[in-house]
Amino acid sequence: MPRIILIGSFAALLAASGTQSANALERAHQSDWQQARVACADVGIDPASASFNQCVFDLYYSLWDEQNEPER
Repeated sequence: MPRIILIGSFAALLAASGTQSANALERAHQSDWQQARVACADVGIDPASASFNQCVFDLYYSLWDEQNEPER
């Protein structure tokens, strides 16, 4: 019986840890998008324009590619 309780507790701990990590990644992802929006607005692109959306998209993914490039 103690073994079942121990296994159940360990599984719950792993599930909670995974949820926290996923939440942290989602917050970081949203923050990166927000920073791209601010940068595009700072250079004077109208936030209501299609150019603004393209700027945000291009900037976000350019930075993502740079940050996730494997070591050479």
